[in-house]
Amino acid sequence: MLMDGNEWTPSGVIDTEVCIIGTGIGGGTLVNRLAAKGCRFVVLEAGSAKKSDSVTFENVGRHFVMPATRSIELGGTSNLWHGVLSPLDRADFETRSWVPGSGWPITYDELLPHYREAAELLGVERYAYYDQAGLPEEFARQVPLMPFDGKVIENKFFQQPLAVTRFKRIVTRAVIDSQDRHCLLNVVALELLPGEGKRVVDRVLARTASGRSIEVRAKAFVVAAGALETPRLLLNSRKFGDAGVGNQNDLVGRYLMDHPMGNLLQVQFKKRLRAPIYSDTKSSPAVKLKTGLLFTREIQEREGLPNHCFFIRPSFVEGIDDESERIKLALLTLRHRRMTFSDFVKVVTNMNVIAQVLAYKTWLKVTYRYGDLFFLTEQMPSADSRVTLSDKKDRFGYPIARVDWRVSRADLETMQRSFRVITTQAFSREHFDFTHKAWTDTGWEERFSSAAHHVGTVRMGATARTGVVDSSLRVFGAENLYVCDGSVFTTAGNVNNSLTISALACRLADRLAHVVVAPAAQAS
Repeated sequence: MLMDGNEWTPSGVIDTEVCIIGTGIGGGTLVNRLAAKGCRFVVLEAGSAKKSDSVTFENVGRHFVMPATRSIELGGTSNLWHGVLSPLDRADFETRSWVPGSGWPITYDELLPHYREAAELLGVERYAYYDQAGLPEEFARQVPLMPFDGKVIENKFFQQPLAVTRFKRIVTRAVIDSQDRHCLLNVVALELLPGEGKRVVDRVLARTASGRSIEVRAKAFVVAAGALETPRLLLNSRKFGDAGVGNQNDLVGRYLMDHPMGNLLQVQFKKRLRAPIYSDTKSSPAVKLKTGLLFTREIQEREGLPNHCFFIRPSFVEGIDDESERIKLALLTLRHRRMTFSDFVKVVTNMNVIAQVLAYKTWLKVTYRYGDLFFLTEQMPSADSRVTLSDKKDRFGYPIARVDWRVSRADLETMQRSFRVITTQAFSREHFDFTHKAWTDTGWEERFSSAAHHVGTVRMGATARTGVVDSSLRVFGAENLYVCDGSVFTTAGNVNNSLTISALACRLADRLAHVVVAPAAQAS
């Protein structure tokens, strides 16, 4: 059943098997998988079926710049994203001595079957396309067209289903005709309440927009509210202790990461180039393929670089065009707001943007002389970049999230080293020149923005001293409390979080079915 929380008529505490908080990619995947496994659940969504401002935060750190970085509504931030998908790299899960705090307590191989399951749910054409050896011949032929030193940089492949998966539809289909699977809208989860001994969560206290209280009791609770709101809920759950739940080592809210992104520099091709797979190309009427570039593991270790990824985006003017980049940044979140007259004028009067959009949307057979090197960078984990509780309170009297996103000096220094490696080692001067001659010409520190990929604030660790949740996503110290969103990432990698969050949710659904559904079936 799908309904507004204010219209929920049963009185008293709602009893179920699993309570899920949030309907974004993590919560939405869980809803889909648990419904298929016959599990009873209640989902609480703070927003409505449309965009809501029911949850806010106080920003005291670096501004994210993006016009919108999350969406409080049915389906969560899946209502914003453009559907570009790729898994984390195998190396992202490994300990890298030059990246403090790196090393997930799970491996790529452990997550691989769930990556495949999530890819199918999200509309990926073939998982094999993430490996160059698995590409169709038509696209494999295009990879060598970009001449670079393979000992310095290498390809990473992405797929973008053209029918982007919106979890609004997935959640609705899973609950709409059910009497034991419910999604309640406009219900804000405020506090987790402990059972006897404070080792388990007994119920969650929530309120509707009108102030009506709702409580849900369950065998297992999953918080999937995103990397800004999930720590807020844990920190506000003070019946477990003054520091909240799962915060015995002061880790909840720490290690807030994103993907600082933007153009670093521009290459000039000495001979006009056409290599569609480096910008975007259709592999079928339903999916696009493209490739980015990574520094090789050897270069990363030698230069002390995180796992940055960059794309060579065709440009039709010499030099980085800051106005074009500001316009495209605004266009990224256009589906979440109306285009203003000012936006419209900027688009139709900027010929570089028009040419780039046409090349991107229509796959015209254009050649280009310039390529902007657009970086999606991995931040070094830093405990000082964090979410805490604000002195400001929401309408129900609970502290809102206080967000302090920091980009460290170490992060900026890795970009300076990246600039040097690219201009001196990665691209031969036989084929390329650079319109930026020095690091000081790039303006990176002023140019980059957030990619709206908030992660890390309830990080996964091998022990309670290194993380808030364990390898099964269970909160240390709370036997039936799990987290399933971008907040559990140990490190950020270089790709949007969606496929990995969905894969983690598929994996968690298997565990919950074993812990919650299987014992109930055996008892009956």
